[in-house]
Amino acid sequence: MADVSKKVTGDNTDAATEPRVISFVSSTTTASTSDTHAKPAPRKRRKPKINPNLKCALCESGVKHVTYKDIYQLKKFTSAGGNIIESRRSGTCAKHQRQLARAIKRARQVALMPYVSSNE
Repeated sequence: MADVSKKVTGDNTDAATEPRVISFVSSTTTASTSDTHAKPAPRKRRKPKINPNLKCALCESGVKHVTYKDIYQLKKFTSAGGNIIESRRSGTCAKHQRQLARAIKRARQVALMPYVSSNE
């Protein structure tokens, strides 16, 4: 096997001094790979299952206009925390989802519905 050390001349101010020797480490040995700041592998997020066959309950019941005064109907389309449920989960059509959002916001403004659930 060949010698893996290489001679490098240092500061040759004195002729009596010997040159320094630097040895190279072979590429098979590596430094410790354990990093104390390593991030854990990211988890895969599960997509919530959404029923694609949902139909607009407001269209089926014949509602033409959603009003802010009908609190019981509006509460069906809000979550437990008070958020407006998205149309993908509730199954409402775009027209009624816009009307629902407007009515819920108006009901909150006139204090018929809470902005945030009081049960925290």
